[in-house]
Amino acid sequence: MLPAQGTSCIMIKADKTHAEPARYRIAVRELCAFAAREGDLDLRFTPSPTAQQGIRGHQRIVRRRGKDYESEISLSGDIGNLTIRGRADGYDPKRNCLEEIKTHRGDLSRQPAHHRALHWAQARVYGALMCRSRDLEGITLALVYLDIAADAPRGVKSTKKEQEEQNEQTDPKQGQAQHDEQRLEAWWSREALEAELARLAARFSEFAANELAHRSARDSALSRLAFPWPSWRPGQRQLAEHAYKAVMTGRELLAEAPTGTGKTLATLYPALRAMPASGTDRLFYLTARTPGRALALDALATLAPAADDSEDQDKTPATPLRILELGARSKTCEHPTLACHGESCPLARGFYDRLPAARAAALADQRPLNLATTRRHALAHDICPYFLAQELSRWADVIIGDHNHYFDSHALLFALTQANDWHTVVLVDESHNLIERARGMYSTELDARQFHFLLKQLSRTGHPAPLRSASRALARQWRALEQLELGTDDDTQASKVDSRHEGHKAQRLALEALPGDFLKALSQWTGAMGDWLAEPDKAANPAAARQQPARAKATQAPEQLGLIASDASSSAPITKDTGTATTVSGSASSTARRRVEPDVEMMEAYFAALTLARLAEGFGDHSLFEVELAATPPARQASLASDSSSSCSAASAVGAEAVGSEAAARPRKPRGRSVRQIQPRLRCVSPAPWLAPRLRASHATLLFSATLNPPAYHHRLLGLADDAVWLSVDSPFSAAQVQVSRHRLSTRLRDRDASCRPIAELMARQYRQRPGNYLAFFSSFAYLEQVASTLQQLAPEIPQWRQTRAMTEAERTGFIQRFTPEGQGIGFAVLGGAFGEGIDLPGSRLIGAFIATLGLAGFSPENEELKQRLATWLDNDAQRRSQPQQAEGDSRDDTRAPHPVIQPLNADDCTYLYPGLTRVVQAAGRVIRSEQDQGVIHLIDDRFMRPEVARLLPRWWTPTN
Repeated sequence: MLPAQGTSCIMIKADKTHAEPARYRIAVRELCAFAAREGDLDLRFTPSPTAQQGIRGHQRIVRRRGKDYESEISLSGDIGNLTIRGRADGYDPKRNCLEEIKTHRGDLSRQPAHHRALHWAQARVYGALMCRSRDLEGITLALVYLDIAADAPRGVKSTKKEQEEQNEQTDPKQGQAQHDEQRLEAWWSREALEAELARLAARFSEFAANELAHRSARDSALSRLAFPWPSWRPGQRQLAEHAYKAVMTGRELLAEAPTGTGKTLATLYPALRAMPASGTDRLFYLTARTPGRALALDALATLAPAADDSEDQDKTPATPLRILELGARSKTCEHPTLACHGESCPLARGFYDRLPAARAAALADQRPLNLATTRRHALAHDICPYFLAQELSRWADVIIGDHNHYFDSHALLFALTQANDWHTVVLVDESHNLIERARGMYSTELDARQFHFLLKQLSRTGHPAPLRSASRALARQWRALEQLELGTDDDTQASKVDSRHEGHKAQRLALEALPGDFLKALSQWTGAMGDWLAEPDKAANPAAARQQPARAKATQAPEQLGLIASDASSSAPITKDTGTATTVSGSASSTARRRVEPDVEMMEAYFAALTLARLAEGFGDHSLFEVELAATPPARQASLASDSSSSCSAASAVGAEAVGSEAAARPRKPRGRSVRQIQPRLRCVSPAPWLAPRLRASHATLLFSATLNPPAYHHRLLGLADDAVWLSVDSPFSAAQVQVSRHRLSTRLRDRDASCRPIAELMARQYRQRPGNYLAFFSSFAYLEQVASTLQQLAPEIPQWRQTRAMTEAERTGFIQRFTPEGQGIGFAVLGGAFGEGIDLPGSRLIGAFIATLGLAGFSPENEELKQRLATWLDNDAQRRSQPQQAEGDSRDDTRAPHPVIQPLNADDCTYLYPGLTRVVQAAGRVIRSEQDQGVIHLIDDRFMRPEVARLLPRWWTPTN
């Protein structure tokens, strides 16, 4: 437990139960990645199977091998100071053959050599462990490469007869299906495999010894960690106690603590102190904004313990706590215009050869590895700072990053946690932002205009036939989305129906089920694109393909996949084989031929399609598939004539205009929308089903913010467990520090013109009564400009500065710098924007705020669709949570109610009121930042007086009307 007030440390008994020599546990994959990688960093994109395709590919291999074939064999063994563990893909006991199965697309000869070397290294380690496990004198090792593109036609299930014919193609002696497998085999003796294992282990053994020593020193220092200040702030100790208990018991904590509590220190200190006793491997501190990372680094600078006393008294003691800051690639890449491979970027050339020295230097550094320090170590060894930081993530104790580093679908920290079976504690600062951030992570759309031109281009001659066919099919199914408004798809329900023969008006369809035909066509198109990207030289015309110039830069994947897109494309003229002579094509055909090579636009579309297809695999009542239909003009009609025969003949000529005075046309059938007029979008309504697995993967998760009211809203939509703990910390501030006034003015859209002058008069009156720095928040830039202009007319002597759309970082900094201790004036900003939270203006830098909005999201079809779908999900979620649960082997069952009480939530409030009031309280929180501050807050809207709104305001406020 935490010490009594006045003491400075938490006493924890040391764990003395470990009598055996310490061993470093490492997975086979991680050992090989550390010891067997060499050469360049090469992220040239080679399309690879999705996770689901990889699973199906492994299952396909297993089905072919027969009933005696073993799959997913758990293996482990000790060597030196290492315990190595992993799962071998498959073993054929009849042939004594261990298989390492890899799925791929396209020509295997394009596989980089260092990938093949890494695969062999894994196979040899598994072989050595298998020989130990089964007491074998030797074993045959096989690398089995399965080309998923050689599977049955996409979207078509193989019949039983086809499967039998496929099995007949398998050579029982070799265990090999010739049409889609490539196999490399080698027999190894047990002695040779042990030697290979010893060689790899030796490369890692010294590093492992250092890691074990570091872990021991770290835990020893953290067990003695003292609170850095002589006393706690009000409410800070309460939060720290609950955080400590959550880590020790492996719970999820949702904590609301007002600004000024010292949340950063109150969560980091107990989490660090509990690391030795709880067996925590890694601590992740996640924020929504860059200033949050800086605050965490500052707090850790006060907490970082010193190592054991050094004999050299003049030497600065090293900290046994490794602290790493992760940044966005856009801010850490040294050569953003170059592709990530050794032929393009000098920092990728020889990356893995120079990585060991850079890693050793960085891990030996006594200072926290912030972005600047990591960059210094990287450039000193001529390697990429961004990817050095990713490598250091494997060895750091505390990692400070963004929410998306753990919660995004491609999150680095979550992937490392699973791959290494880490015991992690996750601290989520500014967690009131996580619902909207996660909705964005798990929502996506396809750019209709981009696909309109791309599908046309890919349908033309000059591209592989399968890609042309798939592009045409996707275009047809894309246009067919328009018909969903008419209810032609029995499996899909559209929330809105409207169609007019005289044209189409703009619409939005909200579908509660996926359009299966469209998703099938999209999957076929991504498969065809992947096949082409894997073998781009195989164009429709082989002769032309042979004469194409090499690409300047290889196409690559986006940042969330750990890669980058190249913007280079060849502009050299392309030769054309005419059958009799080779000539240079004209400009038009040259352009078409040049497009045979993939470009940036194609890659962007391809990755967007892959993302949508992947998210569609998790579609449920927490999602919506939306189709936005653009307005189209009425179909033009020709004048009617009396000659019916001419009318018939004209009607038979589809799409042709009648010629002559006797020609007449019947009214044309309304033309459907084109691809660019149909915008598909997959929207996340509740992120809970996506976030819950990530929350369960950690040992403990602490989510905290100044605004988490009501708790049920955040509990349910973030996917917290039923036994999660809720804490509301009392404010360290008193009501006497701030004067909160509510004003009976309407800021609704229909009343805004009339409200401008009263609001400007209120601001002028307050400023003249107490000159100083103020912030004024509005619901939109238009409203902001109206009131600011009115104030300028009424009181031109009052200085003012305004937030503008798309401000640069320098402009945002200049806006904040206007708030000086001696300054005076009013800064105008939009609620929920860059200045509504995450900025610290203590003392006289800010003495008041005007908030002329409830912060409600605008009433729109999009928000109404979200509300309706959210209502369905809330009902279903309540039913799911109310069902009896059994947690086998869970020691916490005695504290869990078999039927947890589910607090009801109103979907309308979840869509509009709760997010809006969160923004209001965050903005108002800029005024009082310490126990010495004094200020005023004006809440300008009559709805602030409603009881349901007043209940959501901070308890320590005492507003007057």
